Amino acid sequence: MKSIFLQALLLPEAVLSASLHRRQSSSNTAVVDLSVNKGTPQHLASGFIYGIPDSPANPSQIPSTFFSDIGFNYGRAGGAQLNAPCRGWIWGLSEYQCRFQSALSNYKTTRQHGGNFILLPHDIWGTDHANSSTIWPGDSGSWTDYDKFVSQLISDILANDMETGLIWDVWNEADGSFWKRSQQQWIDLYIRTHKQIRYVIGLILDAKLTVRDSSTSAMSPTLISGPSHAGAPTPSNTWWTKWLAQIKGNSTIPDQYSWHLEGSISDVNDDLQTNNATFASMLTSAGLSQPKQVNINEYATFPEQVAAGAAWWISRLERYNAIGLRGNWLSGYELHDLMASLISKPNADSSSYSYTGTGYYPVGEWQVYKYYNQNMTGHRAGTTGSGDRVLDVYATVGSDQVRVLTGVRLATGTWYITINKLSAVGLPTSGSLNIHTWGFVDKGHYGEVDAPTDRGTVAHTYSGDSVTFAVYQTSQDEYTAWAFEFAV
Repeated sequence: MKSIFLQALLLPEAVLSASLHRRQSSSNTAVVDLSVNKGTPQHLASGFIYGIPDSPANPSQIPSTFFSDIGFNYGRAGGAQLNAPCRGWIWGLSEYQCRFQSALSNYKTTRQHGGNFILLPHDIWGTDHANSSTIWPGDSGSWTDYDKFVSQLISDILANDMETGLIWDVWNEADGSFWKRSQQQWIDLYIRTHKQIRYVIGLILDAKLTVRDSSTSAMSPTLISGPSHAGAPTPSNTWWTKWLAQIKGNSTIPDQYSWHLEGSISDVNDDLQTNNATFASMLTSAGLSQPKQVNINEYATFPEQVAAGAAWWISRLERYNAIGLRGNWLSGYELHDLMASLISKPNADSSSYSYTGTGYYPVGEWQVYKYYNQNMTGHRAGTTGSGDRVLDVYATVGSDQVRVLTGVRLATGTWYITINKLSAVGLPTSGSLNIHTWGFVDKGHYGEVDAPTDRGTVAHTYSGDSVTFAVYQTSQDEYTAWAFEFAV
């Protein structure tokens, strides 16, 4: 049965035009500008945190095509949520080694697929198994044990040839649940760690430790990221302002500024559209240069991890040239499996789940990332999201077609897309344009979806070098993402 979306697109042109004239506004319209060339796609959103099996599972048990088809390019892990005898540094050297081996395994898998890897030392240290008697780094002014930890970690990185493609994330979510001491003690940890890494790398390895800088084709020194806060940067957030005030004078500015966007979708601060401008202003106020790279190394809440949500987040990250890694809301061994809910397997949603089990299949979101990687080629066009922050688009101009990936952020209703400067891709400034629609349905976090659905082609009459059409996000397609294509 044809969806309501397609039925609406097939309305007589006069009726459709009248509806657009009556209902369209800047608040519900996303815009594509084909005259803008933002460079070659880098698939900035194709990373995820954890989600890769390691011992006692087979690190290669997920077929490689699940990684390659989506252009997987960033991993992030450190052995979290593993129990004895694998609880981390604070429980002894052998329990540290177990967590390090987990991280090393994930690193190797990530590199096998051409990705960079963000190391999570706070997990290797063992924050998830800390208790009331745990001595935290810097307690009573002592850093001796923490310095030993950092030295051991650096030594093991070098011994296992982990240097290439490695990003050291100094400490994750110190403003959240993974730090139990003061802001200043955490800032002291950050500065101390940053200097220790830079000193050892500079002294011992010099040019050997290299990682590809995502913004260029050249090689650059191994990267350090931070602060990786749970809270986005705002002038009222002292976890940010106090840290910014101290890193410049201590020469400990990270290579990648990082934070997380996993809050309420109604919060304007939990949106890169807001963060981008706010953070630029905060850097200026602190006397710091604008960042080489922003990395949202955890994005999207669990309810947002549906096809429509994936398209929305891809669009945001691409517009602001930010690297993004999907958050992972699973726990236990599932945290170390299922590619952060992009794939599933038999019994994954039941008590019969097996960490070592196979039979993997894609869920709806995976199909969005596959299209994003394999189909959206050429160069990126300019885009603007809807004024209400609910609809967003990512557009590319290929040698054969213009493609517009579209996502609505957990809402139903009617929105619009306007595509301007059609003449920039060789089309006439007026006429009729055949637009082909694909629907990326979603059947939940564990529901198999083997391909997008073909929603047909509709001819749209246009003028003024611009075409506008509606996106009908019905209850039947509430979690569906869309791709609109037309020939050039």
